[in-house]
Amino acid sequence: MRKFDVAVIGGATSGSFFARKVAEKGYSVLVVDKNPIEKIGTRYDIFHIGRKEFERFGIPRPVKGDKEWAFEFETNYTAAPSGKYPIKTFDPMVGLHMHDYTVLMNEWAKEEGAEFEYSACFEDFIYENGKIVGFTYSKDGEKKEIYAKCVVDCSGIDSIPRKKLPENSTVENFELQGDDMFYVVLRYVKFKDPDFVYDTSSTGWPFYKSWLAPQADPNGGILGIGACNSYNQAETILEDVIKNVPMPEYTVTHTEKGKTPYTRPPYSFVTDNFIVTGDAGCLTKPNNGEGVTSSMVHMEIAADVLDEAIKADDLSCENLWKINKIYNEKQGADFASTRALLTKVVKAKKDEFEFFFEKGHDFLQAFLDGAADGPEIKISLGQLLPAVGKILGGILTGKVSFATLKEAASGFMLGNKLKKHYLAFPSSPEGYNEWVKIADTLWAKVGKMK
Repeated sequence: MRKFDVAVIGGATSGSFFARKVAEKGYSVLVVDKNPIEKIGTRYDIFHIGRKEFERFGIPRPVKGDKEWAFEFETNYTAAPSGKYPIKTFDPMVGLHMHDYTVLMNEWAKEEGAEFEYSACFEDFIYENGKIVGFTYSKDGEKKEIYAKCVVDCSGIDSIPRKKLPENSTVENFELQGDDMFYVVLRYVKFKDPDFVYDTSSTGWPFYKSWLAPQADPNGGILGIGACNSYNQAETILEDVIKNVPMPEYTVTHTEKGKTPYTRPPYSFVTDNFIVTGDAGCLTKPNNGEGVTSSMVHMEIAADVLDEAIKADDLSCENLWKINKIYNEKQGADFASTRALLTKVVKAKKDEFEFFFEKGHDFLQAFLDGAADGPEIKISLGQLLPAVGKILGGILTGKVSFATLKEAASGFMLGNKLKKHYLAFPSSPEGYNEWVKIADTLWAKVGKMK
């Protein structure tokens, strides 16, 4: 019988990070991943990590010349649907090759003693006395068993382990639907002007949920979009972007597709002997859908609480519950607030977005600076009131509908209510069901970002 202190399902960035953090504390860790190592982290070629996050989380920092490194840029522009009225923000980013960096993260975890097993597909949990004590998996046509004090789901958006949990678990086993995800389409382009260099900034158009970002080739870029419901929906909107936003001439070299969660996370991340995190726990940033480092905030908390639980020889739901409470205080409540606000605000029409960018530059500057700086977008009353005045002027002139103003106001109010509710998350499973009823009511009023 193979037995470990912790068994992690999924060996991408989340699984690697969690394995390293737990192994650093002296525990035995096994990570299983369904892919062979040559295919791990191959969903996309390029992904981004904020420059400051490497030091914050202590993760490996590739530099120019390393095979993992693709580019770096500091400036972001956010513009109206026409491409006009760009707003400049600074959020230094490092572009990395996903596969190479995932392999590097695997090796980083192994340095502390974490073990990895590839081409190992999770099948189901092993239970004793109603509690998870391990899981079965298949490898090379053979069924195998792993026993562990704690099983951690880092399996990504498919979240197969979480969905296998029983209905009475404190971790929800919901299946993500089309309106719970962004279907991401990335067109890698090469600019026709050989002297045109696009590696120092990124531009986004929030009305379309689309962007043009650098890629490894400085004479190229990535024209990307995220849309709910389907890839066809994303492709259709992307064609609208191309028609309406002026861009340098280019040719498309290849296209990548993938999905990322865009919904509220499970209310609880823990049950007896089990933790869910990463994309499996829908831990993506509400302002852009990225989840690598926002998940690391959660995993640092989870590793510390798990350490205490193992030392106490008690990995019950009650003893792991602090993961929920501390995470909501540190990031979850702010993310809930921002997600509610953005879900309502983006329902504005194209012409209204154009008006907001033209007339509300100062407010949008503060809004976007806040989104770049931290989990909560903080807007002062002094910044809000002039924006409200301009919106009211827009209503009087027919540039903005009253329905849009009502949606935005609803987003602010619901965001505030959700933040207070998440900060009041119960300190133990007692009272959890009542907390869930109120949360369900609030999220039903928020709706989905369609």
